[in-house]
Amino acid sequence: MKHLQNPIIFIGTGRSGTTIVSEIISRHPHLAYPSNYNDKFPNSKNINLLRLLFDNPLWKIYGQKKQLNKTPFLNKYFFNPHEAYEMWDHITGKDIDFSKSFLLEDSLTEDRIHIIRDYFNAMVKLQNKKRLIFKITGPSRITFLSKIFPDAVFINLKRNRIPTISSFLKVKFWQTRGINKLWWTGAYDDNEQKWAKENASNGPLLTAFQLNKIDETTNSERHKIQPKYLEVHYEDFVANPEKILETIIEFTNLSPFNYKKYLKKVKIFNRNKKDSEYFSDEDLTMIYQIIENN
Repeated sequence: MKHLQNPIIFIGTGRSGTTIVSEIISRHPHLAYPSNYNDKFPNSKNINLLRLLFDNPLWKIYGQKKQLNKTPFLNKYFFNPHEAYEMWDHITGKDIDFSKSFLLEDSLTEDRIHIIRDYFNAMVKLQNKKRLIFKITGPSRITFLSKIFPDAVFINLKRNRIPTISSFLKVKFWQTRGINKLWWTGAYDDNEQKWAKENASNGPLLTAFQLNKIDETTNSERHKIQPKYLEVHYEDFVANPEKILETIIEFTNLSPFNYKKYLKKVKIFNRNKKDSEYFSDEDLTMIYQIIENN
């Protein structure tokens, strides 16, 4: 399937710059991506044809996530890049929990791999593009994704841990999912699960523990699988966006394109503050003990 050669996969814990960087790269004229429509209608391949209404020789209309900047009223109806976990759960089958699992040891049959690849191949063709790009956050799932896309290019967005933890604690979904329990599954041993239960009342500490586990497993997976892999830091991006974007473009073997037009429309600045402005000294001491190896 020529449309699935060297797909570009953005990974990261979340709250680390993955959205803005991946959406800029997704503006490349050759790239197709899962959208908000794929997430809402995961069983329809033809839903990808909707992109032609927004991206064609006459006009190009792009939406973006609200977390980036102010968005127009009709933004939610635009054909936007999306992590599309409903889509992933649909195409990976009922035996695999793509959205909540680290997927470290989950197996895939050759038939299932063919179904998934056929789904994405149709996505690229129907969007009238040449290559696939998508983003997922949380566990990197490098082992699992490499079974489907053995020649994938992984771009890992990382951000200083303390502001990342603080950002997680502020978002609504984390308040009901991971602030007082382990949200992702399939990577914790009995002792780690026991520790998590004992510290369930400390949101910052449990959040740090979970993000640390993502880093640990990502490092383990990439050394085991050895995919084409690039690590990008949020702090470097906000300091020099053009340099980092050029690095990604070169690393992924994309042809040059006019990303600067998009850069002019978004406000890019370092949202990080001093660690002491986020948490008390007591909390920071405990958090540092967890994240010191990452």
